Amino acid sequence: MKNKVIPNPILPTAGVRRNIAADGGAGPPSGGQHDDRTPNQQGRVLSDHSTPSNALMRCRRPFVMGTFNACTVREEARLVELAHCAEERGVEILGIQEHRRVHTDVQIVYRRVERCTFITASAWPNEAQAATGGVRLMLGPLARKALCWVYHHTDRILIAEFSGNPVTTVIVVYSPTNVAPSEEVEKFYEDLATAVRDVPAHNFLAILGDFNARLGPEDAPYPYHDSTNRNGAYLTALLMEHELLAANTIFRKRTGKRWTFQDRATGMLRQLDYILLRQKWRNSILNAEPYSTFSSVGSDHCVVSMRVRLSLRVPKPSPKIRHDWKAFTTNPGLQTRYTEEVRKRFWQLDKGAEPSSEYRIFVVANEEATRLCVPVLDRARTSLRSRHPEVVAARSRVEEAHLNFEREPILERRGVLNEAKQFLFSTYNTITGRN
Repeated sequence: MKNKVIPNPILPTAGVRRNIAADGGAGPPSGGQHDDRTPNQQGRVLSDHSTPSNALMRCRRPFVMGTFNACTVREEARLVELAHCAEERGVEILGIQEHRRVHTDVQIVYRRVERCTFITASAWPNEAQAATGGVRLMLGPLARKALCWVYHHTDRILIAEFSGNPVTTVIVVYSPTNVAPSEEVEKFYEDLATAVRDVPAHNFLAILGDFNARLGPEDAPYPYHDSTNRNGAYLTALLMEHELLAANTIFRKRTGKRWTFQDRATGMLRQLDYILLRQKWRNSILNAEPYSTFSSVGSDHCVVSMRVRLSLRVPKPSPKIRHDWKAFTTNPGLQTRYTEEVRKRFWQLDKGAEPSSEYRIFVVANEEATRLCVPVLDRARTSLRSRHPEVVAARSRVEEAHLNFEREPILERRGVLNEAKQFLFSTYNTITGRN
């Protein structure tokens, strides 16, 4: 079956008011029904029903989105508990991985549980014919009304778009593990890169997923791990190529608020789940971190949530950094380290990427190596005449004379005060003449 674009099943048909359709109008309101129209019949964007009042992102109204590997929600009780947790914590959009529910007859199934809407792409059987994987999107009432369309990109990637200005695009992903064959991982990141390139540049893009990747301090500001693993290298290349950042690594949190997964067998803690977004929307992120508030669902992952409020402020440009290239050219040790850093970040070129991507990786590799290996020149500060030692001494003399005059305002002390002031001003002129 070919990939299909599924429109919002809650949107009204012609002549039906939205408030009627929102509680059971056009499309499947619950129970796993599906829209089986062809892509041409469905259309990609239903702009006629995307009114400004249903815009998802606003400047004065924050909302919460997150990602959560549920391990399994095949039991109905787990699904209900998941919906309850999301509603209690005010999560409007939740990307879910590993739901392990298989439906081979259709690609996408809609389901209403409690007051939440679940949009599910089927899981798949493993070698033992047991259900594994699967991605799902959970929507709260606000997000459900703003939904425009859903697209089944691959079994591991589900894309949804929401109305507003900017338009919000959400991609739910589930990456192969770090021990999976490299061909499978490369295929996943190729598909994900294609999906990201198809999203318009102005859209607010959020990628919610379990990436099974570890990022080290050389690739993220505040990660949990000390080094980057194989999947982390693929993820880093994706971040650099498309100018993305991992939201739950950009805030300074204590170590206990960074890990997202605890191995049940060994008890080891890892950071595997991330929320990615474009760097241009950095100011719209109020906070992002993992929480244990979904522990009643029974997963070994934490939910990673991100609080979002639309901000149209332009980020302040960072001050220009001047590097001491003269010191670098005279230090063979720094040159050797620079070469190693570039080579380590440049290994993706052996994979046969496009020339534009190769050049971008080359530029970023040199920028990162320069930041790590080349000394920085001290900023040249303008000398302040008002803080010159001679001026400071003359000013103290004026202050002392002023206090003496206030204690005993006689003609003699007034003359001393005036003399001190004239000396202070002449000191300024003397320093100016020297310069």
